[in-house]
Amino acid sequence: MDTGGVDWKGVLAEVRRHLPPPASGRQQRGSLRWLEAEMRARGANPAALRNIVYRDVGTAADKAALHGILADLARETGHDLPQRPAPAPAAIPDELDLLGRSKKRAYRQFLAGMRAGRAPRLIVTGRAGAGKTVLLDRLDAALREAGVPVTRVALTGDAAAVLPMPPPAGSSYAALAQAQADAARRALPASGALLLRVTDDLHFAGDPPRGPDGAPLSPGAWAATRLLAAAPPGVAVLLATESRRGLEDSPAEVIDLRPPTTAEARTYVMTRLGVPQAEAHALVRETGRHLDRLTLLVSLRSGDADAGNLRSDPDTRRLVEAAAALVRVTAHDPHAAWPQALLRSALGTDPAQLPPHARALLRFTEDGAAAPTPVLRAAWTAPESAAVHAALRRIAAEEDDALMPFRLAALAHLAEWSALTAVLAQRPDDARHLPPLWPLVRSAASGPEREVLARAVVAHHAGRGEYGEPRLRDALFTLLESPHDPVRAWARVKLAESSLEAGQMDSARRQLEHPDVSGMDVADPWSVAAHADVLLVCAALARWEGDLDAATRYAADPRTAVGGPRAELWRGVIAKDAGRWDEALRRLQAVPRRSPLLSARARYQEGDLRLRLGQPHAALEALLDAAARLDAAGGAADERARVLARGATALRRLGRPDEALGTLALALALVPDDDRRRPDGVPRARLLSEGVPILLALNRPDDALAQGQRALELLRGTAARPAETRYRDRRTRYRLALAYVTRGLGVPYLQPLGGPTTDHPDLRQARALLDDVIAHAAGGSDRDVILTFDMHLSRALADPDAHAALEACTRALALAAHPYEEAQARAQRAEALLRAGDTAAALADVNRAHALLRRVQPASTEPPDPGLHAQLLALEARATIHEGAATVTWVAEALTPASLQPFRDGVWREVGRALEAARPDAADVVRSLLPGAMDGGLRPSDALRVGMLAALPSRRP
Repeated sequence: MDTGGVDWKGVLAEVRRHLPPPASGRQQRGSLRWLEAEMRARGANPAALRNIVYRDVGTAADKAALHGILADLARETGHDLPQRPAPAPAAIPDELDLLGRSKKRAYRQFLAGMRAGRAPRLIVTGRAGAGKTVLLDRLDAALREAGVPVTRVALTGDAAAVLPMPPPAGSSYAALAQAQADAARRALPASGALLLRVTDDLHFAGDPPRGPDGAPLSPGAWAATRLLAAAPPGVAVLLATESRRGLEDSPAEVIDLRPPTTAEARTYVMTRLGVPQAEAHALVRETGRHLDRLTLLVSLRSGDADAGNLRSDPDTRRLVEAAAALVRVTAHDPHAAWPQALLRSALGTDPAQLPPHARALLRFTEDGAAAPTPVLRAAWTAPESAAVHAALRRIAAEEDDALMPFRLAALAHLAEWSALTAVLAQRPDDARHLPPLWPLVRSAASGPEREVLARAVVAHHAGRGEYGEPRLRDALFTLLESPHDPVRAWARVKLAESSLEAGQMDSARRQLEHPDVSGMDVADPWSVAAHADVLLVCAALARWEGDLDAATRYAADPRTAVGGPRAELWRGVIAKDAGRWDEALRRLQAVPRRSPLLSARARYQEGDLRLRLGQPHAALEALLDAAARLDAAGGAADERARVLARGATALRRLGRPDEALGTLALALALVPDDDRRRPDGVPRARLLSEGVPILLALNRPDDALAQGQRALELLRGTAARPAETRYRDRRTRYRLALAYVTRGLGVPYLQPLGGPTTDHPDLRQARALLDDVIAHAAGGSDRDVILTFDMHLSRALADPDAHAALEACTRALALAAHPYEEAQARAQRAEALLRAGDTAAALADVNRAHALLRRVQPASTEPPDPGLHAQLLALEARATIHEGAATVTWVAEALTPASLQPFRDGVWREVGRALEAARPDAADVVRSLLPGAMDGGLRPSDALRVGMLAALPSRRP
């Protein structure tokens, strides 16, 4: 339907004039938005609507659709459209209809000959961008739709890729010409249509096209002679060439194609994309009126392109070749977005400099990354080529740290194994990017280089504790099959580490006793590294057995020096367990940041130690830093979760249980509750157990009991790491006891905490659990001693018998290994002494605890442990509450530091209870301090707590 010449604005105005107004809240029928929706529903391009209405620019199909919509609207009101379109001539593809008479003539002429039963022979010429490819594509589609077999042949550059040429019968030019003719003959179809495209750079392995006499011919003349003229009778042939050179005497008609004019190109873009005139003009200017690029741009933007023509354009071909390299270095993820720097490296130029039709193959994100479109994904499955290798080499030469995983992958795909091992020797921590490449390394590398890379894979996973990882096992057994004794010895030591990690101590010792290990030649570099690892494994075995002197000797052996940061980390951990706190902190802080994973572990150990030493502020800082370093280093999920959980404990100790619970949720998300995928339940059980005191600090003992029970169930279903499982079981049962203590006391598990004066069923259950776990204490390892210490203090808190509580505190005090533990024990003993009525002794313990607490501060500007500080303030207030208003005023002044804010409610709760118990005139004391506080009917203790909390400034620590 030819709808040209219609006054669309006038037609639309006339139709709207007769339409009724819309109902309330409904869209106006006949509005531009409504018309766009209707065009979309009818399969037309809604973006073309405004260009049709305001400029009469659009395809015949889109105009016909709009006319039909307007006609339907007019009929609804009982009217006809004021203008009717004229009948349409034969349909011409939109690209040809809009872009020049010569292309329409060639299209119609060739199809007319085919429909008349003839076998037309036609030649079209034109420079790049004149529309030859567009014409061939549209003829191809029309012929196939009519059931005509079509053969497409594109001859550009070296013809050998398309026309394999048999060896010539001789070395003469005539022999070469005959070989070319024979190659061309094999490409000719027996029937149907042959669509040829020939460029002026055509050659045969460097030799020019030659005529029958051996003389050089222009590519167009050669194709006209050897293909067009030689085609069997009944085969239609259309030959598209870049110039008329050599075609002067061709028997076939020659039609010259010209690039579209600026106006034609602009109209085409506006019509097909529905863009405004200014944008269309800019696109035309960037593509240079190149018809092939314009049609490709339009088809890509409108989503109906295929990958067929991307290699014929130099810009899109370069992008396809770069993409073929990128997909290799991004683990063949077809949907991965490429960082801008990586794409620039593969292309060898800034992606922003690509012309619009090439940029249309990419979808750019806000941060500049580029995701491939489906058309580009379909095109990159090309065989290896020099261009793809060139792109890989550019990536392999990158020095940007952010591109390191892609650099290693490029080296692997180029099989440059020496270069790959050299990079990892300089940057050992970057071995974390190697495991995904292991299948390629194993199948393609060989000899010493494969062994070095296998070692890097094993060391990476072993460093993360991932001894069950299939790639580690595969690489490890590759090393165990080595013909070299030192290589097998190194692998055998890693097997010992694996057994150690699983808690299989006897198996670890057997691996160390294997002849591969015991007979090592210390002169070999593999053996030197293995010796260092043997010493560290021996240190770990001694540590697990509680023999910290032996562990220290093994870790301090000078031969461990080759272990570098790893050995330093082990020395720090052993010093921590041995109670050499200053040495432990010094060694842990000496692990360099250039080893992200090891330094993250060192910071975790430092944070854990500072928690034990009563420095929760510094502990939280170290643990948050450890979590950030683990993320940056690609740490294992279990390890990252463990660090987050410990950070949650630090937050709880600082009185921030809400934040702690959120941090614990992040940790649990890293270790999903899926027993089928995770036969080892220890990691998640550990997190659940760590979260019990957090729930108790939020006064949720019932939830805490359920969570602790779930942790025990996971531990009961775990066969791996028996020693670790037994310890986690005892620690979780201890925390279940804390849940009963919390419910029995009726207050959140947040300092300050006062012991009971009367018994309760929950307190009895707590004591029974604690007595059972204490009775079955396992050995004298550092962490078992700490657990026993904590249980004695909790036992004192759960017992209404003050003298029994004092006995428990005495046992805890005997186990205290440093000032903070002694301060904790003395604070708990002071609480029991207050219940026993010995105020003087209680104050002596409080004063001693204050002095001890000041000694554990890591810096003079940092406040001491705020929870224990709050406990001591409450105890001192209870001991001096007979002084009434003076004590209350002193407490208010002591509670002003922001770090104590989370604990103020508990302090005022304890002070109020003590005031009511010690002073019959408690109400008068409260009235003297807080006029009007008793007017609402509150108990003196509640009035004091509510009033003082309102009076103190609310500041976050």
